[in-house]
Amino acid sequence: MAIVVSLVKEKNETVSGKPNKLVLFSLIFSHIQLVVGLVLLVMNIMSNSNIMKTPELRKKLVEHPVMMILAVVFITIGYSKAKRATNGRDRAKKIAIFYGLGLLISIVAMSYMDYWSKLAFMH
Repeated sequence: MAIVVSLVKEKNETVSGKPNKLVLFSLIFSHIQLVVGLVLLVMNIMSNSNIMKTPELRKKLVEHPVMMILAVVFITIGYSKAKRATNGRDRAKKIAIFYGLGLLISIVAMSYMDYWSKLAFMH
């Protein structure tokens, strides 16, 4: 949603200051989600000793968290670059590229973990 709003709202004019509130909210929400996920990860790792031996556990406790950390890194880079942009077009482009990469990595990570098939409305 932040990608679409930034592309529609930002014009070709010179801008100063921070990107709009929705972009900031997306950044904050992704960081909160990462912290909650890392807390759950630590709790899971403490209860499992043979993580690398089992493919399902390795997916859940190693590969998925790495992909989600990468997604949050891209979102953070996008916000930082957009904050330094001098005109609206560059700002919207940077938000679209980096937030889009973060969204793509998140979707791939969830598809990789078969989250979509486990949802109630998919059955």
